[in-house]
Amino acid sequence: MATPFLVPRRVIFGAFELRIDTGELLKHGLRVRLQRQPFRILAALLARPGELVTREQLREQLWKDGTFVEFEHGLNAAINRLREALADDADNPRFIETLPRLGYRFIAQVTSPRASRMAVVAEAAIPSIAVLPFTNLSADAANEYFSDGLAEDIINALVKIPGLKVIARTSAFAFKGQNVDICRIAETLGVANVLEGSVRRSGDRIRVTAQLVAAADGSHLWSERYDRELADVFAVQDEISAAITGALKTRLSPQPVAQSRYIPKLNAHEALLKARYCQWKMTPDYMNQAKELFEQAIALDPRYALAHAEYAAHVFGRSITGMTPMHETMPIVRATAHKALELDPSLPEAHASLGMAAAVYDYDWKEAAHRFTLATASDAVSPWVHAVFGGFYFLGAGRRKEALEQAERAVQGDPLDLLSRCAIGVSLGAVGHYAEAEAHLRQALDLDSNSFMALGYLAALYAGQNRFVEAFPFAQRGYVLAPWSPALIGEYAALLMVTGEQEQGKALIGKLGSGQAYKAPLGLAVFHTFCGEIDLAADWFEKAIKQRIPLIGIWLQGANSEALRASPRWPKLATLMNLPGTRL
Repeated sequence: MATPFLVPRRVIFGAFELRIDTGELLKHGLRVRLQRQPFRILAALLARPGELVTREQLREQLWKDGTFVEFEHGLNAAINRLREALADDADNPRFIETLPRLGYRFIAQVTSPRASRMAVVAEAAIPSIAVLPFTNLSADAANEYFSDGLAEDIINALVKIPGLKVIARTSAFAFKGQNVDICRIAETLGVANVLEGSVRRSGDRIRVTAQLVAAADGSHLWSERYDRELADVFAVQDEISAAITGALKTRLSPQPVAQSRYIPKLNAHEALLKARYCQWKMTPDYMNQAKELFEQAIALDPRYALAHAEYAAHVFGRSITGMTPMHETMPIVRATAHKALELDPSLPEAHASLGMAAAVYDYDWKEAAHRFTLATASDAVSPWVHAVFGGFYFLGAGRRKEALEQAERAVQGDPLDLLSRCAIGVSLGAVGHYAEAEAHLRQALDLDSNSFMALGYLAALYAGQNRFVEAFPFAQRGYVLAPWSPALIGEYAALLMVTGEQEQGKALIGKLGSGQAYKAPLGLAVFHTFCGEIDLAADWFEKAIKQRIPLIGIWLQGANSEALRASPRWPKLATLMNLPGTRL
């Protein structure tokens, strides 16, 4: 009689958690789709981590009634699906090792939830905190922007405290609306403390409740309720930040002398909160609303430096997504970022916006380095700054290892952020760590399965390794989600061509016409790169550089452009972009 596989009710390995009691596989707290048989195989391997589980043992337990042929086919298919769910590589495994003709072995470190939770707390060399979105208890659901904004403002205030690790907004808000245990959230985000709260707004009055929870045992370190006038919201933010500092004071660095901060007009601040709320929705309609609200905030309070800085970053983002050409946005980005720094020279985001403009529009790498150095000079550096520093400056300039270092910092501060996850995936691919790059880009898709950005980068990663069949479905889905994107048109059309669908590929690339429209040269450059037509790709990359397409540096430094960088055409492209150390 076969010995049954006995596995604990919950097992954690890497970013994953297997829950036998609910039949779920989670990654970063989010459910991963996994069919019944691959799930049972994973449970069997986790029952004996580090040990060989033979094919015969799996057959006795999981395929009792099947024929040998059915078993062989079923097991191989299930293992493949399991590896796909874990973003694992059979040739370079992180989780499941194949022992030829014998069976499989689970090779990653395995812990229990309690042990993992205690490890996170024990290993925290510095105090750490995640601020969850405050619950909107107001009668009007439209006030959600205000409760979200209060939590985000507290995050921004806490970031400035020396010695305190603060998880960024995107990751902290990833659990919004989900009934997830506080300690599990802390474990996923790698923090020792969690702040949660609620906001009730009625007319010109607000009631804010907040409590600080220790992840190790769920105990409350501090809690308070504030009943105030709406105009006192800034004082409430300061008091909550001070209370958290007090609760964690035994492990925090000495506080610098407090500097008075600018208190914006309340209606301007509300407009800014609404702009942020719309911007996070990331749809064209909401982005247009966000633009109007940023402009409204600035008009209501022209001395509100933060509104100027965030508007500069927003306008730059519109060029990245293709909503507005760079030639139209750059004057606005520069003017608003400089105005923000005139009002408050310490704002990292304003320096970062000027750094991006210098890198991707002026190809002025010296000025870009100067601006990003200023942006990262203080303790209050957001993961977004690290992500764009790595992507637009270091990667664009061909300094791939330094780009990876910045991407790693971004992920540490915002582990569930799509941009940070894509940044580290692209950077890993650029340095040749393909399996790790694939894992991170698949994690990005776990965060948002409809991210055409992650789909496009993953397709490019596969294509750069000549894995065209694997690249195809990702390029196809990316194009379906964003048929207006020239880069995705180029990817999908090329993969249609190289996989035998010549007529469809030609018809699709024909959508880019003569290549004169904005961003069309990038689509044609990507198309010819994927098709292995290096000279044609170089011709179109030259045109794309002249158009100042913002992501051109990332495409040229990626895994899919290695052949181009090794060709005689590269020196001219590098010179057109003023890359350091290059000349014709």
